[in-house]
Amino acid sequence: MSFSTDMAGLVAAQLERFVTLNRHQLAGQAANLDFWLDQVRHTLEVIDGYGVRFVRMHAAQEQYVTTHGTAENLVDADGPKERRPSPARRVPDRELRKARRALTGAAGRFLERCRRDGLISEAQITRAFERLGIGQGDV
Repeated sequence: MSFSTDMAGLVAAQLERFVTLNRHQLAGQAANLDFWLDQVRHTLEVIDGYGVRFVRMHAAQEQYVTTHGTAENLVDADGPKERRPSPARRVPDRELRKARRALTGAAGRFLERCRRDGLISEAQITRAFERLGIGQGDV
């Protein structure tokens, strides 16, 4: 897991919980629709920006190791050894795509439940999807 996928999971789980609420409870969450859409949008930006942040982090770590001669201490059957630290490991794209799909799916189900219960209009749901930069067919 990574911060990006953990964050997506947290927001998605919250939205999935909203879908199961009683109507009066859902109305309270729909009143904060802008807040929840901002959370989804921000999390999508975190996921989509992961690659650029990883490249920057990896380069900085490698430069530090090279500049400072950093080594890891390992102990194996032959005794203690020093070696160059292992490079940072990238979160696989499939995990990021999976987190993105789960988040957009949860957002879509939350919006649809709000629309179905008369808490938001069809125009509001369309604007919400546009604001998130996703199509209604993407969820």
